[in-house]
Amino acid sequence: MDERRKGEIALALVKAQFRKEMALRDIANIKRNIGNSVKEPEMVAIHVTAEELLELSKSLLEEVFQKQMKAIS
Repeated sequence: MDERRKGEIALALVKAQFRKEMALRDIANIKRNIGNSVKEPEMVAIHVTAEELLELSKSLLEEVFQKQMKAIS
């Protein structure tokens, strides 16, 4: 399996987890969770910044939320 396919699978998995686990009440904790996440060994190994992780999280949350809103429209 090539790296591109691994990335596609990983992104789909993260989106599914966001959809299942994230609620509006969790939004207040996002920055704290990001601060904790960037300290994880996998994130340190690839030099992820809190800003990058926040940008990615916001993008994914918006995408998941928009799909959920379309489902109830």
